[in-house]
Amino acid sequence: MKTIKTILLVVMLLTTVTNYASEKVIDAPVKGITILRFSNVKKGHQYKIIDDKGVVLYSEKIKRNGAFAKRFDFTALNDGSYSLELDKDFEIIVTPFIIQANNVVFLEKNEKVIFKPVVRTENNQLLISQMSLEEQPLKIELYYNGERIFKDELVGNKILKKIYKLSAQEKGDYFLSMSSGGRSFVKSFEML
Repeated sequence: MKTIKTILLVVMLLTTVTNYASEKVIDAPVKGITILRFSNVKKGHQYKIIDDKGVVLYSEKIKRNGAFAKRFDFTALNDGSYSLELDKDFEIIVTPFIIQANNVVFLEKNEKVIFKPVVRTENNQLLISQMSLEEQPLKIELYYNGERIFKDELVGNKILKKIYKLSAQEKGDYFLSMSSGGRSFVKSFEML
C-alpha cells in the first residue's frame, strides 16, 4: 500500500509538471519590449526577476486567476545573467535568461522546477513531504510559542517524507522553518 501511495504521488507531481510546462510564453522582444505571458495562474502566485547575485529586481503578485501578461523593457538592465521565477502553490519554475548588447535570450532548455515542501496536520500528527529530483536534503526546525522544540533533516531520496507525532496537550501556535537547496520555506499552523 505504501508503494502504491508513493507511485501515485510521483505520477501526480509529474502530471502537474507536464501540465505547467507549456504555460509560460515569452514573446520575442520587439524594439526592446518583451511580453511575459502566463496561462493557468492563480491569484496570489508571484513572479520575480532576479539578478545573478540573488537580488530581486522586480516582484509582483498575480491578482486574478487565469491568463496574465506583462510588458518589460529588459534592455534597461546591464548585460549579464538573470532569472525569471514563477512561484506557485507547490512549485517554483525558474527560467534563466541573459542580456547581451541589448538582446534578451531566455534559456528555456535550462528551466527547472523546484518543488516546495507540502505540510499538513492530522490527528496531532505533522506530515511533511517534498519531491526532490536533485535529492537535496530538507532541513526542518519546529517552533512552539517562539521556542525551537525540534530539529531534523530528511535525506537520501527523491521523495522525502516523514510523520511527526505532536503532543495532544501542547495546543497553540506552531511555526515550521524548512530549507532545501539554498531556499527557505515557512509554515505556521495551529493545533486545537
